[in-house]
Amino acid sequence: MKAVQSRVARFVRRHGILNPGERALLAVSGGQDSSALLLIVSRLATETGLEVAVAHFDHRLRSRGEARDDEQAVRTMAQALGLPFVTGSGDARARAARRHESIEEAARNLRFVFLAREAKRLNAGVVVLGHTRDDRAETVLLHLLRGSGLDGLVGLRPRSSWPFGEGPTLARPLLAVTRAETGRYCREAGLSPREDPTNLLLEATRNRLRHELLPSLRRFNPKLDEALCRLGDAAAAAVAHLDAAAEDAWQALSPAGGRAVAFPREAFEELSPAVRARLLRRSVRHLGGPSADVEAVHVEALEAALGKRRAAVALPWALTARVGQREVRISGSEPEVSRGIEETRLAVPGRTELAGWSVVAEIVAPAAAQRRGRSRLEALLDADAAGGPLVVRSRRAGDRMRPLGLGGEKKLQDVLVDAKVPEEERDGVPLVCASWGIAWVVGQRLDERAALREGSQGAVRLRFRRRGGGR
Repeated sequence: MKAVQSRVARFVRRHGILNPGERALLAVSGGQDSSALLLIVSRLATETGLEVAVAHFDHRLRSRGEARDDEQAVRTMAQALGLPFVTGSGDARARAARRHESIEEAARNLRFVFLAREAKRLNAGVVVLGHTRDDRAETVLLHLLRGSGLDGLVGLRPRSSWPFGEGPTLARPLLAVTRAETGRYCREAGLSPREDPTNLLLEATRNRLRHELLPSLRRFNPKLDEALCRLGDAAAAAVAHLDAAAEDAWQALSPAGGRAVAFPREAFEELSPAVRARLLRRSVRHLGGPSADVEAVHVEALEAALGKRRAAVALPWALTARVGQREVRISGSEPEVSRGIEETRLAVPGRTELAGWSVVAEIVAPAAAQRRGRSRLEALLDADAAGGPLVVRSRRAGDRMRPLGLGGEKKLQDVLVDAKVPEEERDGVPLVCASWGIAWVVGQRLDERAALREGSQGAVRLRFRRRGGGR
């Protein structure tokens, strides 16, 4: 018992599974794994200051007498340890029939709804489960057989997020020990564990894997379980690296805005395919909700679309990924039409809010302004040349300008076409206008009359930003 407890304690510290001062809700069925979990975590709690409560759920899959005895056994253990005890029940068979789920899936969903509710009521930030190293090895092998991606090969994590959207954290401190060790631990502690009813619900594939395939494979490698868990650890390290890269890309590109997510195409294509796949998955969840996800076929379709000038990829949850010349946009299936910008006078200096845009205007010294790097959505206008008030509006029929460096006049329509602005987006391009005409086509071209002149005494610095975070 001491050896198992020490190993679990080291595992908990190394992975930060249970933190001092946390409130934890232990899911205890009364089987050997969860019974060992209860004893081990209760002893860790006295050393770390962890606050522990015990939860038991009846799936109504056993007789009333058996279910009553299961609950009483867990209640007795909790009381003996001086821990709060909560219980709940749900009809797994009825839910399976009603929701067209397997009984195993229905039981799991009911159990997690109960655990989330009780954790919230008790202000517990973590739900602790009794999965062992055997469970993790089975999960890794099962995902390998199903052809899951890298995330599937991680298997069960020591600490992970709630699987159904927002909820408490999940902790699995027993991944450091085997099922055989939890059995011996219970025997040495003088416990007689109950039959865990969830073991009766193992789907056919996992049941055959546990009782047929794994015993056969262990003849080739007696330490197969350790090998599978090492594979899971290696996959977890790779996944953590990709998640960090995807998070950096998401923050750098600031893609989220309203009912769509947009990435600059050039920057998106510079990312690795693995990071692009993660950004696609995150975008779909951002728009479709925590349970929304994509499959490998959708990722492959987007990769193929990036090889074309323009393309559209149908995604789950009524979403579409549109690959344009300038951006990759994930949104609802109906194409978004750019709306025009009502003529609005800019506050100089100050901030002006427009439809879809926020504009900051400053009066600056030209020398200081020139030393500062600028993005496509930032420009310096000669204050004297700009003259009176500046306004922002959408294009109008007959608009013309004198693009800086061209040495002549040009139709605005031709400027936008040369810049490869998609037709459906042209009405949404802001135009900064002075009394004499278009001074700046935002993000595209500056008029030569608005450019800073040598010896200029002042400049107007304009910074546009898409509302909702886009740049």
